Amino acid sequence: MARKVCDFCLKESSGILSGFEKLADGHYICRDCKSIINSYGLSLKHDLFQTLVTAQANMKDMIMDTYLDKNPVDETVAKFFPMPAILMHGGEKCINAFPASITVNKKDIPSENAVSAIVDVSKYTINNIVDASDLSDSETVEGTLYLTDAALYFLSPKFVNCHRIGYINRNTNDKNRIIVSTPTKTFTYKVANTELFFLRERFYHKVVAAKHNKRQHLIYMTNDNKITITPGVYDISKNLKPGCYKVKAIKDAGLHIKDPLGRVHDYYENEETIYLDDGGKLECTGEYQLQWIGETKKN
Repeated sequence: MARKVCDFCLKESSGILSGFEKLADGHYICRDCKSIINSYGLSLKHDLFQTLVTAQANMKDMIMDTYLDKNPVDETVAKFFPMPAILMHGGEKCINAFPASITVNKKDIPSENAVSAIVDVSKYTINNIVDASDLSDSETVEGTLYLTDAALYFLSPKFVNCHRIGYINRNTNDKNRIIVSTPTKTFTYKVANTELFFLRERFYHKVVAAKHNKRQHLIYMTNDNKITITPGVYDISKNLKPGCYKVKAIKDAGLHIKDPLGRVHDYYENEETIYLDDGGKLECTGEYQLQWIGETKKN
């Protein structure tokens, strides 16, 4: 009798009691992968994010790229990034909508109800209530954490927080918290499956790159050390020389650095420089000015 193979982790069954199961879509899944997918609250089927959460870390980027090579961009957007149930600002795209909570001081909570849609969020309706400093007189407020291509919002019946995307701490080892750190304030949101939150963000940037013909290389040189790049994927050192670059965002819509080992670092606007390794890639979904400042990494 032929051994079954898990279509997620590619592990072979070891016998009748190995825990392999045939899904409704015809794919096989092992006990371990089934447990992982269930823990993320995903449906049991063979699809992109089910494959991503069960894959090894160094395979995730390749899985996303392969999916985009095989599926039309517009269909991918409609499937994975549909319009949310609440109204958005004009032109704003929703990437994530996750249940979340934050623990704050009771005295900081407004007495009036907050706005209930992103379209109504403005500087006049934002509260930006920070983490509780006194847990003995605190309250945990439930709401929804929305990540868009413009900002990170926490909407609750009691208050609204709104953050610049560059202030999000992307700690992949923290499985149930998303921390936003500004120069003077800290906001800690409890969520389930932080990894899925950031996987969806990463894939969204790849979708945007594909939509803007990511394989076109559009580099504008102003002098030997200063260039402007637009959406594209750039090989280091074929298209750009290796080294340390000072970054200025013209349109901060995504800049991603992949080193020769396949590890990905996302650039955010609170960073002054990036370092490009020889043999790596730079994936741009916005528009940035880069100024080469040296061969060694800036500490």
